[in-house]
Amino acid sequence: VFVDTVGPPESYQRKLQELFPKISIVVAKKADSLYPIVSAASICAKVTRDAHLSHWVFAERWLQDTISKEYGSGYPGDPNTIKWLRSSIDPVFGYPGIIRFSWSTCTKLLDERAVKVGWADDEDAPKGNKSKFFTRSNGVDSRQRSKFFSRNRSIQLASSL
Repeated sequence: VFVDTVGPPESYQRKLQELFPKISIVVAKKADSLYPIVSAASICAKVTRDAHLSHWVFAERWLQDTISKEYGSGYPGDPNTIKWLRSSIDPVFGYPGIIRFSWSTCTKLLDERAVKVGWADDEDAPKGNKSKFFTRSNGVDSRQRSKFFSRNRSIQLASSL
C-alpha cells in the first residue's frame, strides 16, 4: 500500500504499520510523483470526485437552484474555487455542508465576511484533542454500539485483512 501524505511520513507509516502488520506500507510526501500507481489512483479519485460534484445535490435543498456549481477544482489555492467560496458565503450560516470549514481558506473568508459569533462554552472546550468530548472522564468510551455494527453484514475490520 502506498500512501501520499502532507504530514510527517514516518509517524503515519508507523501508525499504519501497527494497524496493518501483515501489509507492506509505504508513506511518502509527493507519492503521486514517485510511484506511478499513486499517480493513477490520484487521477481516478479526481475524475470520480468531479463526476460526483457535477451531479451534486446539496443537503440544503433550498440552495439547489440558487448557488453556482462552478466550484473550480476544489483545491483551496485554485482561483475558481476561491471565487466560488467568496460568492457562495452566507454571512450567518457560512457555507453549505459540502465545504470543509476547517480549510484555512474558508476560515479566513469566514473571519472576513461572516458574522462573528462567540460561544460561551468555547472556554470550557478541551485544548488540543477534541475527542475528549466523546469519552468519559476516565478516558474510556463505554457507550453501547448500535446493533447495526453487530449484525452479520459480511463486513470485516480493515485490521483483520
